[in-house]
Amino acid sequence: MLVMRGRELEASGTEGNFAGGVATPSRGATEVSVIRQGQGPGAANPPHSHDREEVMVVLSGTVRVTAEKEDAELSAGDALIVPANVVHRIETIGETEAEWLLAAPAGVRFLFADGREASPPWAK
Repeated sequence: MLVMRGRELEASGTEGNFAGGVATPSRGATEVSVIRQGQGPGAANPPHSHDREEVMVVLSGTVRVTAEKEDAELSAGDALIVPANVVHRIETIGETEAEWLLAAPAGVRFLFADGREASPPWAK
């Protein structure tokens, strides 16, 4: 059994975005990846996709997720399934920071909208 303490998560990110691996291959997870992410008010991540489906569960704040040409507003307790290969973007709306959990199969690939592969350290 492996225990991950929240206070031990090393968050990293850019321009209002932060993330930390909760259950990832480097932490001993072999079949699933769980990432804790967040954004400051008004921040957004770049359009991207994954080679496998991703599940997002909002813990706090409010976000707008744009997937292809569809928008959804999510608040604490809401969840979303993004199918594989769907380009999407997450933007925090409102006055407070938003936080969420992402779950996907271990080894999920992160791809920018232009097809380049991203290799975020928190996902390894």
